[in-house]
Amino acid sequence: MYYLPPARINDFSRSPRADRLAKKWHEMVQKQIDLYRNLERFLDPLDADGTASREVIPWTGFPRILDAWLSINASTEPTRRMQLMHQAHRSAEILNHLSYVKLVDDGEFYQVPASPSTGWMLYPSVGGAPSFSSAFTLPERPQDEYLEWFVVRDSITKRITRIDFTVEPPEYWETLAEGDPTLAQQLYSEILGISVPKADLFFQSDVLCPEITRVDNGFRIVGYTALPGFGKDEYNRYNKWNTERGAVHLTQGNNTLFAEINLAARATQRFGIRPDFGANVDRFSLAACGGYGALNRNSDPTIGQSVNTLALSGFRVMVSNPIGLYVGEIDVSGFRDPRGNPVPREEILTVHRGNFADEDGLARVLRFSVHPPTGAAYGLEECTLDEIPLSTGGPIARQTTVVIHGIAMPTSGAHPIANCKAKACPHPTKNPNYFLAVDPSSDCPDSTNPRWERVPVTLAPEEPRMIAMGDGPRTFGSRLG
Repeated sequence: MYYLPPARINDFSRSPRADRLAKKWHEMVQKQIDLYRNLERFLDPLDADGTASREVIPWTGFPRILDAWLSINASTEPTRRMQLMHQAHRSAEILNHLSYVKLVDDGEFYQVPASPSTGWMLYPSVGGAPSFSSAFTLPERPQDEYLEWFVVRDSITKRITRIDFTVEPPEYWETLAEGDPTLAQQLYSEILGISVPKADLFFQSDVLCPEITRVDNGFRIVGYTALPGFGKDEYNRYNKWNTERGAVHLTQGNNTLFAEINLAARATQRFGIRPDFGANVDRFSLAACGGYGALNRNSDPTIGQSVNTLALSGFRVMVSNPIGLYVGEIDVSGFRDPRGNPVPREEILTVHRGNFADEDGLARVLRFSVHPPTGAAYGLEECTLDEIPLSTGGPIARQTTVVIHGIAMPTSGAHPIANCKAKACPHPTKNPNYFLAVDPSSDCPDSTNPRWERVPVTLAPEEPRMIAMGDGPRTFGSRLG
């Protein structure tokens, strides 16, 4: 039995190398599964039988970290809350530009914000030397809930013709593209509705990154080295058709299938955290203790809590085959056209890959778009969802549920307690809570600690606020004429 592609998608069948692609995907997933077989409550999905039960684990697709940092729930003034929500929506669509560096002190590679001033950029290799005139960065969406989107505009009118959403993992596309580059090009072109050059999907030369060492209170570049996974002819998951000009699959650094496997597996452990009277463990405290995922997301703490609850209840647990991230629900009932009229769901929502009812009855949507009805003379920016203008994809992401499908089988025996790696400290005032992870034996930082001042995301500027004058209009200066 093989590990299947996400949503049982049949791309491989279109390739003359179909069997080789299917085997390669299976082997990649198998390698990840093998890393966790020593965990007592971990379940290999291929070992599941008729006694296995399934559990849908859902979360909201809009980045929680933006809501938390902007503290959008703290304001009791509806207008102010709406302003903060708009700022969050615009911030979610700012491409972050990143690079990699190798720290010679420990030999590890690190992802860092790109900086022309420090030289922390990437460079094509020319005869083994960096091409400084062709330095570049890698664009990455900040949408970190395993749901990413791209706003498509008409090239002439600039109207929003559709907003594309995807949950497809980069590992799948790397397998496909490196196994059959021609098929990858065909799929890109079909998905985006434009002819995509094959060469654009692959690195055209080896990529070099700076080697740095610590000096005094900073770092110094001491050389350049090849970046693993960024070699000539290797698939570029950050290519412009998947970042600046579209969204075919996930790009955000935490949005990977193997990260999902990792956190689900590690969450099967028993941790020394006292549950509440309902036998529940706070999801953020659990994520910090387990040291998996990112604390300020909707996704990772929710996945961890759900898996951990099953494991503590006497089950071996994992994500079911086909392992993947899926769209479970999309609520567009609040959609209104420019005249304020509702529009039937089937006229504005199209599922392109996957479906809401797989052969086992579970939702496994991989890609969908929201768009005006066929023939409409308006763009989405003139429409609203739940009274919020659709000038961005944020309102739709808030009404989209991302899911994984857990699978569990009864077990018994030892379930030893694992030590906590950290504890979650909530910000003194932010709502929703914003967390920092600290050593479990340390006190949480107080409100004056500079760690609270480090902005974790790139924020769009606030929109100007309209200020009520209190009485009638006022004139300034003399009237002409």
